[in-house]
Amino acid sequence: MPITLSLSSVDLDEEDMQELTRQLCRDLGDEAGIAAALGAEPSEAGTKGDFEPIGQILIKALGAGGAIAALVGVLKAYVQRKPSLQFEFQKKGGDKLKIKADDLRADDMTKLVQTIKKAVEGMND
Repeated sequence: MPITLSLSSVDLDEEDMQELTRQLCRDLGDEAGIAAALGAEPSEAGTKGDFEPIGQILIKALGAGGAIAALVGVLKAYVQRKPSLQFEFQKKGGDKLKIKADDLRADDMTKLVQTIKKAVEGMND
């Protein structure tokens, strides 16, 4: 089951947030080898195409700890450029895991990787 990664920031308008979301989606695939796509929801009746929610990425599969460590590395790079960024992982209708900039600034990323791994494994049930 896909996991939704939502981005938020008080410093970005909708256009900038969506551009950052597109970049992050590409980087997750290119740098971390994670199958990800921009979030999409069916549009209203009578309109064409799907609605693209701002700041949402669908992660199709997030397997072993190595992929999660790579994910954390990518998120950390984004927070270094934009400290106001926050991330939230959620399975459809399930628990949420919020990650703030301070969580990604720690010298020892092992604990964060384990927290995400545990949450994602729980989300995959």
